[in-house]
Amino acid sequence: LLTHDAELFLWAAQELADLGYGEVNLNTGCPSGTVTAKGRGSGMLRDLDALRAFLDAIFAASPLPVSIKTRIGFYDPAEWPAILAVFRDYPVKELTIHPRTRSEFYKGDVHMECFALAAESGLPLVFNGNLFGPEDCLALHQRYPDMPLMIGRGLIANPAMARQAKGGAPLTV
Repeated sequence: LLTHDAELFLWAAQELADLGYGEVNLNTGCPSGTVTAKGRGSGMLRDLDALRAFLDAIFAASPLPVSIKTRIGFYDPAEWPAILAVFRDYPVKELTIHPRTRSEFYKGDVHMECFALAAESGLPLVFNGNLFGPEDCLALHQRYPDMPLMIGRGLIANPAMARQAKGGAPLTV
């Protein structure tokens, strides 16, 4: 869900629960300017007091377990330790991390040192970002053997990428 309104989040979570879903995901990672200008997506990372108040409300009343997708900051990777400390205070079902800031969008290298900090947190993590080929997935699995991966743009470019990362053949046309 892409909102900063706890009441709307809880309404949507209840609707999803009524439809039989077993989890709801909060998106604090979307870097789009139209989203962040309204304080949603990664715009939520600019005000940690407001983020904490929002999380207090949703974790107190959500009918479903809550997972979160996030970035490591809005402007600077140095924001990440404080953001991670907020997330650690809640029973997050899963934390999917795109280790870039909002201002970086999808450019440059990911900040693996920030992901490594999260890996020490004890939170259940998913890695997201810069997985463009099976070799990227394999390299990450060498470092984090049990880490689930979110393969977005790489899978769109190569629908066989997940199979190849598991040792399967490339897609043939």
